[in-house]
Amino acid sequence: MVRPAPLVVATATLLLLLTGCSADGAGSEADGGASATPSGSPSATTSSDPDAPLDANEACSAMYVKGDKTLEERIGIALVGASDGLDAASADQMHAMALELGRLEERVPEEFQGPVEKMRVPFLQLQKALDDGTEDQTELDVASTVEGLKEYEKLC
Repeated sequence: MVRPAPLVVATATLLLLLTGCSADGAGSEADGGASATPSGSPSATTSSDPDAPLDANEACSAMYVKGDKTLEERIGIALVGASDGLDAASADQMHAMALELGRLEERVPEEFQGPVEKMRVPFLQLQKALDDGTEDQTELDVASTVEGLKEYEKLC
């Protein structure tokens, strides 16, 4: 089991920051907020090739716009799920998020890769801990995810 107390506090902090990131990113450009919605330029439309490189607008869309729940929201949900008690479902969710962030890291422009790498840290830590059988002693570095999300948002 992942140590719950530090993770719960860190996850609560992450959720507060995610809420702030989403709120800041959702403002209009006229009111000084960076719009999370890509412009209507041709580069804002995502290719049908799931492995095609993304430009900056597409990278921002991948994090803040696409899907019923944005990638940013799903990152928080996965971390909260693990903090509530690691079971097969939460471990699967964490593993899936590590894979999804890995695919994103390969596709985004170079300046986005460092932030995505930081976001992946706790997901990869958990996978390593599960592989090693040391999940009882593992504290996930959720702060790295928060830092990566902040850096990513600044690029958008």
